[in-house]
Amino acid sequence: MADDRATTYQQLLDEAWELGRLDGRFAAAFERAGATPSGRCLGRTPQAFARLLWEGRPGNPPSGLEANAPLWYATGFREGLAAGPASTRRGVRGLSHRRVLV
Repeated sequence: MADDRATTYQQLLDEAWELGRLDGRFAAAFERAGATPSGRCLGRTPQAFARLLWEGRPGNPPSGLEANAPLWYATGFREGLAAGPASTRRGVRGLSHRRVLV
């Protein structure tokens, strides 16, 4: 029987997208419309961002997470930026607690 608590690759990419979306909503108060994120995710390189998403799990992050998670983050960032400042949001899908500032 499979462990329902196991994180799937899709869940990791969804988390990257949601983190980007939240950052984009926050940045909307400061950035001009149409701005794009830098090559960093939460101030991290793609390798460090993949390790952050994989944190607490055994072994190395799945192959492709380093390449794909930043793309999902960037998509979420653009969507969040287009949606407007975080202060105007009506609801945010819950994320698991993750310490991102070290």
